[in-house]
Amino acid sequence: MKKLLLGFLVVLLALSAFTQETAKAADDLTGHAYEGEIRELMELGVIKGYKDGTIRPNREVTRAEFAKMVVQSFELGADAESASVENAGFAAAATATATMDFKDVLPEKWYYNDIATAVDAGIIKGYPNNIFKPNELINREQMATMVSRALTAKGIVINVSETPALNFTDTSTIRNEHKDNVRILSHLEIITGNKDNTFRPKDSSERWMVALVMLRARDEVFPPQNLEFQASTVAADKTTVVKHFDTFAQAKEYAQKNAKVQAVERSNQILWMKQGIASTNAFTEIYPTDSLKAASGTFRPYVPANTELKFLDATATTVKVELAGEVGYVSSKVVRLIPELMQKGQSYYEASGSNMVHKIFNHATSSYASTGVIGKAPKEFVSGMKYYSWDGATFTNASGAKVVESHQYFNMLPLQSATNYTAAELDKYLQDKFPYYNQTLNGKKWTASPLVGTGKFFKEMEKTYKINALYLMSHAIHESGWGVSKIAQDKHNLFGYGAVDGDAYNRAYSYADFRESIEDAATRINKGYQVPTGSYYNGSILGNKGIGMNVRYASDAFWGEKIAGHMFRADAHLGNKDLNKHELGYTTTAPLNFRKDASTNFASIYTLKTAGVPVIINNETKASNGALWYEVASEDKAFTKAYVHGSYIKMLPLAQ
Repeated sequence: MKKLLLGFLVVLLALSAFTQETAKAADDLTGHAYEGEIRELMELGVIKGYKDGTIRPNREVTRAEFAKMVVQSFELGADAESASVENAGFAAAATATATMDFKDVLPEKWYYNDIATAVDAGIIKGYPNNIFKPNELINREQMATMVSRALTAKGIVINVSETPALNFTDTSTIRNEHKDNVRILSHLEIITGNKDNTFRPKDSSERWMVALVMLRARDEVFPPQNLEFQASTVAADKTTVVKHFDTFAQAKEYAQKNAKVQAVERSNQILWMKQGIASTNAFTEIYPTDSLKAASGTFRPYVPANTELKFLDATATTVKVELAGEVGYVSSKVVRLIPELMQKGQSYYEASGSNMVHKIFNHATSSYASTGVIGKAPKEFVSGMKYYSWDGATFTNASGAKVVESHQYFNMLPLQSATNYTAAELDKYLQDKFPYYNQTLNGKKWTASPLVGTGKFFKEMEKTYKINALYLMSHAIHESGWGVSKIAQDKHNLFGYGAVDGDAYNRAYSYADFRESIEDAATRINKGYQVPTGSYYNGSILGNKGIGMNVRYASDAFWGEKIAGHMFRADAHLGNKDLNKHELGYTTTAPLNFRKDASTNFASIYTLKTAGVPVIINNETKASNGALWYEVASEDKAFTKAYVHGSYIKMLPLAQ
């Protein structure tokens, strides 16, 4: 495509010499100089016609429209439709908006999700004062920067110092923050300037111009397919082809036997590597087999874009990965393989005093984010050292050697347990630690914590539904931003129920007050996630993508960790009444029967169909034959306790 375009197009961002549509054409695109390019993008769904049947190829493009085109052209959007739980769409939206809070980009607008996706991918930064100006026309230097960042997000990284200097006669009029990006796109021949050798950085861009830019840029990311595979060496900023092969198997075998070769590529995409990290570049489902198929009704874990996965192996079309200790397969189209030499960073854990902090790395933006203290640091942690874990419990050092297995108490605590805190104490935390005093958010200056007074509701639901009140409070804090989100304020919705991608605000359920929202959440969570017969049950803990509520409640792989962090920080502030108060074990086999007494003579009262489920151990007892049994807190809330044979329970190592 690129060679064809360059063969007959002298300029990209010039005023077209032919801009008149055929007067009596089938539509207003027929006969246009760039009809073919625009129709190609229409087939891809990037450009659409208007309700009156027109295409308007010469219409100028707004910043919001261009953001949507970039997201769709580079396939950066999340497919929330494939989520199989009632509020996964909200969870994905919450993940995106955590980094996007433009004052003039509201959730109810058609462009909200695309702009949020572009922000997450590092494509959009906005203007000072936290605005985006979605309806302003996109100018050419802004367009160049957004496309250049999109290439980076898709793994096309160009060292600007190795590209020719710009020679446009008006180069000096390009803003400094855009010059490197214009230079990169000029080097890649995605833009070529005007006939008079000007760039005109402040001029607006028409739809036909955008079509040319998008197609040329797509050729860098999705080059025309061929059957050739390459075995390549890897450097920090590039790969170099060593030898070509007809099949993936041949290239992989050669790479495995050649110490100087680290990767197998096809069309500039790394398909396999000796060592590195996989990072999702779109909403991603993990399948049980490399056929990328699952039996009808089989649940497939899912994660949003920019989630790190442990790379295990790959074929020409699939990647074998590990997520939270579970092995699965993903399409090579939805992940970016990053060899060790190309890594700009990696998520890690570290000690902060006696506590632990998780630093999460975004491979699209090469930046770190942290949710703060999430729990106790294992005693084996050394200050100043980085530790790595794929499940939040088994930690290795930089060389890959195992350091310790250490779980976080609140993340693994069965949530039918009651907190030791009173309603007044929960309100005290909500008042003392409210983070937005005297700040203006969502159009309101906050002089008081809006959740103060809800402590009695959390304790009421704890008593009624046997769901930990400290957890419910922490969940509400996480989903509603301490109660200041627009959905929380306008609709009293603290848990985001009903809010889905594409129309989060309008679709969010409305409640009469916070109490009604809290009770609705408690009812749903209890029924779906907190009892063994629940549709989404994987253990009544927060957990991760391998076990617990996080498996199916939210796409964010660290949703459980984040809420457990809120619980830990609240407990620490209020006097450490809850931390490590219960002894925790976990099941080692499935299915596993739990009985009403320490004997197989009694029928089971419930069965756990998943291994690795944490349980609260109340007591040990001996059966009449001398066998060890454990009395545990019952996962079936119709019973307060249950018994399980000691052979099937191991103690859970907790950070102390």
